[in-house]
Amino acid sequence: MERRQFISGLGYGLLSLGLAGCGLRFSGKSADPEEKRGATDNKQTAAPAAGVYDRGKLIVAEGTDPNSLIEKGFKALGGIAALVRSGATVVIKPNFSVPRKPEEAATTNPLLVAAVVKQCLAAGAKTVKVIDYPFSSPPVCLVNSGIKAAVEAAGGRAFAINAPNFYTQVDMGGKILKDVLFSKDVLEADVFINFPILKHHNATKLTLGLKNMMGLVWDRGYFHRTDLLQGIAELAAFRRPHLTILDATKGITGNGPVGPGPIRAWNQVVFGVDPVAVDAYGATLFGLKPAEIGYVPLAAQLGAGELELQKLTVVKV
Repeated sequence: MERRQFISGLGYGLLSLGLAGCGLRFSGKSADPEEKRGATDNKQTAAPAAGVYDRGKLIVAEGTDPNSLIEKGFKALGGIAALVRSGATVVIKPNFSVPRKPEEAATTNPLLVAAVVKQCLAAGAKTVKVIDYPFSSPPVCLVNSGIKAAVEAAGGRAFAINAPNFYTQVDMGGKILKDVLFSKDVLEADVFINFPILKHHNATKLTLGLKNMMGLVWDRGYFHRTDLLQGIAELAAFRRPHLTILDATKGITGNGPVGPGPIRAWNQVVFGVDPVAVDAYGATLFGLKPAEIGYVPLAAQLGAGELELQKLTVVKV
């Protein structure tokens, strides 16, 4: 995809505030002195996270009460204590990339995120960090999305990783992604939970868990300048979350990812160790086949997870 097309898709106003501020740098080669101070030169390769839950199972919690949805989901998985041990540092990556309010259904439901923060702290977590790299003004996104208030009320810390010092250079060894500035917080976490919202995206049809991971990379624009779908797939193969929780309570079905757009409610929250499987299930809620979301089969081909839902056990609670 040409950058000009991407600009058109997001809208000029948003772009002027957002991607311009992203810096659009890669491989730590920027002349920006601030970036040089913040980013390290150490290459490292992340081992995929080892899931503690059954990888062949998806848990689908149904309902409308945020606390109940999260409680039911973790209970069906086997309990939060199996994932979060005493003294652990937990990083949660929701989507608060756009300055929309919760009722506009373009960002992860803050009450769901807060419910996960509470569960982690109750299990003994030392710290729970909630992070994203918004397109536009981070302070506005944190406030408008309701994430900051909800997370802090739950005892966690929410912040935007919109400066170079939040990243370190890693060797992803991909065809598209090679030396990449990736989130330090995620690499250093004991537990990493990816927490996307299911919604429309004008460039990839949908944004789900795999695409949500782009908010952990400093130069997100590089994906759009090269091969967006392949880049997302390679990112998925590089660092798998310990758990993906898909907010499919409601989301925009058009004019994404920014919105506003028409909203549909599914009243579901999907829990899974396999990030490809979670996205495959999410695609079906939109009436699409998983293979129609281009980066999902590509990620499966790279070994990031299972595309065929019939090979999985889907448990509704």
